[in-house]
Amino acid sequence: MKKSIIILSSLLIAAVIFSGCNPLTKMVKKAGEVEYKTTPNPLEMHANKVPIDVKVTFPPKYFGKNVKLVITPALVSDYSSSDEILFKTQTIIGEKFEDNYEQINYKEGGSFSFQDTIAYDSKFRASDLNLKFQISTQKGKSADITEIKLADGIITTPELVDGGMTIDGGLKRGTVLGQMVSVPVTKPEVRIETESAKFMFDLQKSNIKRNELKKEEIVNLGKSIKEASEDPDKELKNIKFASYASPDGPQDLNEKLVNDRGTNSKKAFDRLLKKEDIKQIENTDFLITETTPAEDWDGFKKLVEASNMEDKALVLRVLSMYSDPDTRETEIKKLAAVYDNLRKDILPMLRRSEIKFDYQGRAKTDAELKTLASTDPSSLYQEELLYAATISDNQEAVYKNYTSQYPDDWKGWNNLACVQAKDGNLTDAKANFEKVISKKSDNPAALNNLGVISLAEGDLDAAWDYFERAENAGCKSPSLHYNKGVILIKKAQYGSAVAEFGSDSFNKALAQTLAGSNDDAIATLNNLGSSEYGLYYYLKAVTAAKANKVDDVIENLKIAISKESTLKDYAKKDMEFLKFIDNSAFRGVIE
Repeated sequence: MKKSIIILSSLLIAAVIFSGCNPLTKMVKKAGEVEYKTTPNPLEMHANKVPIDVKVTFPPKYFGKNVKLVITPALVSDYSSSDEILFKTQTIIGEKFEDNYEQINYKEGGSFSFQDTIAYDSKFRASDLNLKFQISTQKGKSADITEIKLADGIITTPELVDGGMTIDGGLKRGTVLGQMVSVPVTKPEVRIETESAKFMFDLQKSNIKRNELKKEEIVNLGKSIKEASEDPDKELKNIKFASYASPDGPQDLNEKLVNDRGTNSKKAFDRLLKKEDIKQIENTDFLITETTPAEDWDGFKKLVEASNMEDKALVLRVLSMYSDPDTRETEIKKLAAVYDNLRKDILPMLRRSEIKFDYQGRAKTDAELKTLASTDPSSLYQEELLYAATISDNQEAVYKNYTSQYPDDWKGWNNLACVQAKDGNLTDAKANFEKVISKKSDNPAALNNLGVISLAEGDLDAAWDYFERAENAGCKSPSLHYNKGVILIKKAQYGSAVAEFGSDSFNKALAQTLAGSNDDAIATLNNLGSSEYGLYYYLKAVTAAKANKVDDVIENLKIAISKESTLKDYAKKDMEFLKFIDNSAFRGVIE
C-alpha cells in the first residue's frame, strides 16, 4: 500500500511544441490552479464494477477560447505500471473552438463532470487513477501536460462476501457455498415389530382343526416368539387375537362364531406356547383378544376389489348402495352366478383368526448404527439407515446406499446432494437435486439448493430465480433468506441485503457496514464472539478502520494474520487502511 498526495505543481512539466504567442502556454503554466474532485476516493468496487465520478473546475480567465482539452482517465496497476485500463476519453472546448463538445467560458471559468464505469479486475486492486491531458488549438498546435494522479484504488470490501459464506457455513477454508436446506433427521424411536399367522375355519365352525396347528406359518410364529423371548435385545409386548366371520348367515350366529373362534384360537395357541416354556405368557395381559365386528364386510370388500372375478363391480355397487348387513347379503345372493364365485373364492378367506405377535428391539447406539451402516446396511430399517447416514464418517457412501434401497424417498437424494456440494462435487449434487425436482417440481428444499449451486457457478440471475421459486413453494428456512442476502451484496443492494439476513452472521455484518451502518456491523461481529477463521477478525479490523479506531484495527489484524498468513499481503493492498499507512504500529503488522 502506498500513500500518495496529489501536488499538481510538481506534475506540470510541459512539453510544448509550438512557436510564437499561444494560449496553450498560459494553460500549461497555470495548470496548478485547476481543481479536481473524485468521488469516491479511494475508488470502490461494487457489484464487480468500479465507477468514477470526476469533477474538474477551471478558474476564471484560464481556459483558452480557441482550445480543445482531451482528458484520458486511466487506472494504472501498482503491481505493474504497464497494466492499465482506460476509461472513456473526455473532451471539452473553449467558447470559440468550433466543435460539438461541452464549452468552458474563458472569463468566468467553469466546471466539467464525467462519470464512467469499468469491470473490476483483481490486478488493479492496488492502483492509481491518473488523468492524462492533451490540449490543442483550432489551428492544430498542441501540448501535452504530464499525467497526474487523481485517486487511489480500489476498496474491494464487498468481495469478502465469498469468504463470509465459508465462515457462516462452517465450511473448510476455500469452500465457497451458500446455505443449503437438508432434511433434519432425528434418531428414530425403537419401533414395534410384528409377525403374524392365521387359523382358518370351516363354514359355521369354530373349532381349531388339527392340521391348522401344524401349519408352517403357525409353527414358525411359535419359534419366533420363543427366540424373541430368549433374545436380550428384544422385548415381548403382546400377542393379539382378532377373529372374524364371513358375512353370510344370521348375524347372531356370526357373532357367536367370532367369540368362539377367538376363545378357541387363544386357548390353542396358549397351549402351543406353554410347550415352549415361554415365561412371558404367564402374564395374563400378554395374550389379548381384540374386538372385531360380527361380520367382516370390510375384509369382504377388500378381497373383492383385489380379485379378478367377473362382475365384481356389481358386488361393489351393492355394498355402496346398502349399509344394512341383511339387505346386503340378500341382494348379493340374488346375483346367483356371482354368489357362487364368492362362496368358493372369497368367503372362506374371511373365516379366520389372525394372530399378531408384537415385540420391540433394543435401541441401537450411534456407534452400532454407524458400524452396521457400513458393514450390513440391510440389517437396518429405513429410518435407522437414514439417521445413520447423518452421523456416518462416510456420509456420501451411506446416503448412496440409502438412495439405492429407497429410491422414491426424496430426502435421501436431497441430503446426499448436500454432502456432495460441500465436498465440491457440484455436478453430481446438481443432478441429485434435479432428481428431487423430477419427483416434485415445487420441492422447496431442492429449489433452494439448486439456487445455491447456481450461485456457486456464478449465475446470480438463475440463483435468484430458484430462491424466489423456493419461497413461493413455502420455504421458510433462514438459509433461503441468507442466500438472497448474499446475492444482494453481490449486486450492491446493501440495504436490501441487511433486511434478508436474520440471525447474526459474518455476511450480515458485511452488509451492514457496506450499507453505512458500521456501528451495527461492529455490534453484530461482537455478538458472534470468537472464530477460527482469520477473515472474521479481518472484517472486524475493517469496521474498526471505518470507525477510526486504530488500536482495534491493529489488534484484529494481528489475530487475523496469525490465523491466516495470506491476509497480510491482502491487507497491504487494502485501501480501507490507507489513512493508517503512516502509523508505525500499523506498518509493523502488515510489513
